[in-house]
Amino acid sequence: MIVLSVGVVLMALLNVSSAVEVITSPESVVAREGQHQLNLLCETPGSQPIDFCIVKVPGSPAPFASSDRLPAPVPGLRFFGRGWSKGSCGVSVDTVGKQHEGSFECTVSVAGKSYKGSIGIVVQGEAVAPEPPVIEVSSNVEDADGEFDFGKQLIARCIARDGWPGAKLSWFLDDKPLSGAELGAAYSETVNQRTTVQQFYRKAVTVEDNRKRLVCRAEHEEYPNGFMETALPIKLRNTNLRANEIQTDDLKQAEVQPSSPELLVSSDVQTNKGAFKVGSDMVVECIARDGRPAATFLWFLDGQLIFEGLSAPFLVKNPQGLVTTQQILKRTVKASDDGKALICKVRHPSGTSETRLTLRTYS
Repeated sequence: MIVLSVGVVLMALLNVSSAVEVITSPESVVAREGQHQLNLLCETPGSQPIDFCIVKVPGSPAPFASSDRLPAPVPGLRFFGRGWSKGSCGVSVDTVGKQHEGSFECTVSVAGKSYKGSIGIVVQGEAVAPEPPVIEVSSNVEDADGEFDFGKQLIARCIARDGWPGAKLSWFLDDKPLSGAELGAAYSETVNQRTTVQQFYRKAVTVEDNRKRLVCRAEHEEYPNGFMETALPIKLRNTNLRANEIQTDDLKQAEVQPSSPELLVSSDVQTNKGAFKVGSDMVVECIARDGRPAATFLWFLDGQLIFEGLSAPFLVKNPQGLVTTQQILKRTVKASDDGKALICKVRHPSGTSETRLTLRTYS
């Protein structure tokens, strides 16, 4: 039997080398309150054998030894891992509660040196069904009679508001699933444990699309049958006169400068203290509010213009005729992105403005 005194535990916690970080799995976790078996693992580089492993679990009164040879001293916690001889130790939480939110920490000793790792834990509350999904059509293609021009872009978004967690969105044309470049990245915004999810869709309307239904499905565990759908009928219009009238009306109104642009990171994107993991997808939204006419965007990474990964700009016009423009960028993070500036530049007849996000990356 392994016995570690309080003095040994304290020395282990204080004598931590910052040169090497323990490999943790997962790097961070979002768990559901009431979830069963949450596994938190720490391992040494190269699976080097460890002399001891001390863990600090949120909600537990004190750090303790996590050993495959000893039972955990806290009810509801068990050892998890391949064992000290294989450089692996951790904890399995039987049932997740709010008290487990915080930072799980582990300290391991290898050949007389101690190394530390941590896992951030977020505990979600009770699941809440989002509002039923809706499909909205961009103001620059919308028409009062619900018809669309042949050959012109149909730009729509599906949005499911205020669920917990956020809904998963998917699109269909009649019964055929849609994918590829026509779909933009799904963007999520979370405020006070309520998540709104949106995704853009764009397509040049063809003759074959006439009388078909553009369907958005939102999946969530709290929906009846696990999902809800909404549909937009596609009908072809024989003339472009109405679209020309809308554009002419917009030009007659006085110019209004939009707000300074905002650059927002999707809440679904995992970051480590604001840094993006190399190889992961970065999803960000640029938004300029209440201008006339609509603003347009240019995206740059430092001085390099970005073309790929951009959704169609989506326009929303309020009753005063002011237009909010938003666009989503989805891009795979590269190690060379570290320190570069992601820039969204807004162009408008009243002038230009920009916002930027300095990228930080980790492997």
